[in-house]
Amino acid sequence: MKKLILILWMFFAAPNVWAVDQLVESPGLYPAAPQIIGGFDATPGAWPWMTAIVYADESDLFMAQFCGGALIAANWVLTAGHCVDGLVAADIQVAVGAHDLETFSGPRIQVKNIVRHPNYVNFKANDLALLELSVPSGQQPVILFSGASRQGIEVSLISRMTTLTGWGLADTPTTWYYPSILQQVDLPVVADANCNDTFGETLLSSQLCAGYPIAKDACTGDSGDPMMLMIDGQWTHVGIVSYGADCRQSEGIYGVYTRSSAFVDFIRQNVPAAQFTETASRALPWLMLLLR
Repeated sequence: MKKLILILWMFFAAPNVWAVDQLVESPGLYPAAPQIIGGFDATPGAWPWMTAIVYADESDLFMAQFCGGALIAANWVLTAGHCVDGLVAADIQVAVGAHDLETFSGPRIQVKNIVRHPNYVNFKANDLALLELSVPSGQQPVILFSGASRQGIEVSLISRMTTLTGWGLADTPTTWYYPSILQQVDLPVVADANCNDTFGETLLSSQLCAGYPIAKDACTGDSGDPMMLMIDGQWTHVGIVSYGADCRQSEGIYGVYTRSSAFVDFIRQNVPAAQFTETASRALPWLMLLLR
């Protein structure tokens, strides 16, 4: 039953390209038996905003999880638009701050409202959605990349090493399985041409390409998972897992992600409490007041 709907959709609707439900890792930290695709167990509590998106009518949290997301305000979760295809708010609950889906003792919060981008076109354009929660979560929200920062991080993010987290399909040297423990993997942002050539599509400016030619990738079950980068000294949401190749056939390859910075206005309009990176100039007046 685990992710059955997504698997059937990918099999019948997209034989060569699948709507990603993938995971992440950090280079140079591989365990003896790699998980996900080149990933490893995340440290408990390291990613408090990480959200398991689950079917409300399935009591077993592990079996219920089908997508991921990130808490961006006390009562709002950011995820992929295709994660909510065919669903209404009553169908979905979230588990914020989960680590092990089999032992999680926190609340499953009912989704109150789904706000998908008005120009969403399956997983190939504007692939993001906001989930309003019926009650606020007590977990720490993640800050979002606005495209500006005190460090002057370039909007393209090319060559930046990002980190993904999720519970998507994982690998060992001998088998594939769905992990109950949150996984992570580190993936570099690469030139769009790598994804254009892989998928026969021209990426939009609101998308980015990340990954390696082989061995590391997100996978089925990771759609909506957050792509993060350390910016201005804090972990920052820079992308959303959108789609990629069949990870079991490709053994890990480049994937396509929705850029957080391309949807600042949409997010701010619906989630005023969401926090974004800022340039040093905006903080300067406050600093000058302190120096008087």
